[in-house]
Amino acid sequence: MAAILNLNNKNDALSYLNACHCFGRSPTNVDTVINAQEVSRIHAVVEWTNNQWFIRDISNNGTWVNNQKLVKDSPHRLKVGDKIFFASGESHGYAIQDLSPPQNMLLPIDEFSGQASTAPIVLSDGNLLPNEDKPEIALFYVPSKDQWYKEFLVDTDGSAYPVANSDLLFFGNQKWQLKLTPLTDNTVLMAKAKLSVHQIKYRFNLSLDEESTELTVTTDDEKFSLANKAHHYLTLSLARHRDEDAKKGIDEDNQGWRLPETLIKELGYEITLFNTHVCRAKQQFRDMLDGACDGDELIERKGKKIRFAGVFYRIYKGNELIVNRGQDKISLTVLHG
Repeated sequence: MAAILNLNNKNDALSYLNACHCFGRSPTNVDTVINAQEVSRIHAVVEWTNNQWFIRDISNNGTWVNNQKLVKDSPHRLKVGDKIFFASGESHGYAIQDLSPPQNMLLPIDEFSGQASTAPIVLSDGNLLPNEDKPEIALFYVPSKDQWYKEFLVDTDGSAYPVANSDLLFFGNQKWQLKLTPLTDNTVLMAKAKLSVHQIKYRFNLSLDEESTELTVTTDDEKFSLANKAHHYLTLSLARHRDEDAKKGIDEDNQGWRLPETLIKELGYEITLFNTHVCRAKQQFRDMLDGACDGDELIERKGKKIRFAGVFYRIYKGNELIVNRGQDKISLTVLHG
């Protein structure tokens, strides 16, 4: 993400630019406030357009880039190292330090100064924080809802809470501020047609020693072969519980619901590891289906219970078909072990 340095106070931390970032005197209308009477309420705008960063002067007293006064309301392309001055060629200056594309980030906040003190974290659509090895929270984006959520991995109920730009998070003994880049006007969302859970079929290939689990997911139009992952075994375990309930004649809406406490004892997991695998499974489904079906629709939560939402699934252990729920046999390579 583009970053600027305040030339009037080089001890300030870097500031990161939004895709449309306003400079000016009005604290309620701009992103970077310049508290000076000669600066207009909204003085200039830096914008990400056509994969480049531009600045436009919209002021009464002018904007300068490298001692050159800009033509009012005419975009000027920025370069790393450019120095921008507002209302004169010498005052209220900022230097361009980085011109990366807009990105969603977490900025570390110093408790005493209230400013970013170390490097930010660039966010993907699914994040385990502070790291994959010892995660404390999950932070993820759901495209169909255009909403970010946080989930505390130590909670047994697995509740996801919506978060918004500038919200504060705490993990890794550090406070962080969420900086989200809103979609710009020229951003086009190519949404796939929605899939229902009845349009998705699953095949689990489990090794004889149950140490390896591969997963094949098939829709009407696509097939995805997913290599061995630890979270596949969690999904498979949830599918087994759903199959148990189906064999008992329990109706589809009530099949497979289990308490996490029951599952972690069965799997030998701690609750944090259990929730981490759930988050990884959901994110993989979300990424794989590209928004056509959310991970929350495939691994569901209701109250404190969780279940696998698939209704068509098969489980092979070695060469043996041990669960066949609503599917005909088809020829696929099976996992030996």
